[in-house]
Amino acid sequence: MMVIKSRFAAFMLMVIAPLAIVLISIESFFVLTSILVIFTSGKSLRQLFMLNFRSDEAFFELEQNACRLESLDENARKINRMVVFLLNLLLIVFFIYIFVLSNNIFLRIAAGLVATNWIYDMLRTFTRADQTNDDNEEWTFKDTLAEIFLWSHNISTIVVVAIAFVVMFL
Repeated sequence: MMVIKSRFAAFMLMVIAPLAIVLISIESFFVLTSILVIFTSGKSLRQLFMLNFRSDEAFFELEQNACRLESLDENARKINRMVVFLLNLLLIVFFIYIFVLSNNIFLRIAAGLVATNWIYDMLRTFTRADQTNDDNEEWTFKDTLAEIFLWSHNISTIVVVAIAFVVMFL
């Protein structure tokens, strides 16, 4: 039940609050969504860093998260997927916003590429769990490519947000 309450709070912060902010000021939407984007990507980078350099702690934390997710019922899993979907949708809208309002061609290209990455991430949330988990315990080349994609995805997201912030406000 606690997970559902936290997911509902996250939904309120990610969907309802930005819509209210957009109605007030588009600049405040940009700033608050930038903070959310940097926080989300920073959290993903932290997890990747922990997996690569502090393996015991990271695997223990991932195992705890996996056990917690397995204990959820099907409705809670659906709510979890929907919250992730809505977060990705908000981030895609944010990068489309950067694309439309920017006059810099390189920033437009970068925003388009990052929005495409988030679209891929959004579509990936709807794959079934048994399709994403391999029975093979060994590290494969496919895992390496996925990790490289995650590193580049999160770093490029942070860089595009930082450059867009500088270009639009300074």
